Amino acid sequence: MSGNRDYTTNPTDKTAQASADVFRKVNEAARDSARSGLETATQGFQHLTDQFTQVLGFSGPQSEELTRRSSENVQAVTEASAVITKGAQELSREWLKLAQERQAKNIEGIKRLAGCRSVQDLIAVQSELLRDGVQELISTNKQFAEFSVRLANEAAQPFQTRASASRAA
Repeated sequence: MSGNRDYTTNPTDKTAQASADVFRKVNEAARDSARSGLETATQGFQHLTDQFTQVLGFSGPQSEELTRRSSENVQAVTEASAVITKGAQELSREWLKLAQERQAKNIEGIKRLAGCRSVQDLIAVQSELLRDGVQELISTNKQFAEFSVRLANEAAQPFQTRASASRAA
């Protein structure tokens, strides 16, 4: 990403674009950090499993079964982490989009308020803007709640699949 962007002359647009750039960079850093942490955890878990089987004297089929289960558990954690990371990216994009839309609506609201010619008009416009803002807040919260439930269900799926397979075996 280039440090010298040609933003419009509007300070609000400059701020929105700068915020978007920072948000993207933070999102990328978080994703890279999560990926690195997951790889480190996987390696550590495998090492711990190896030590565990040696200390307890597991060998042959017992050791293989324990290693297989451990590997499956690590795979489930990896899959769930990937779902959560993807969800965080989606959430970031949606949040940025909503912030930009809200900014545009705020500017339009200011224009509407500035165009008022009487106290009655001002009160009417102000109450409409307040009503619209509350409705948008409720709608946004509902969307994010639905997204959170969907993300939690998707992240839980690898664990549920492995639990079902374990019960069947």
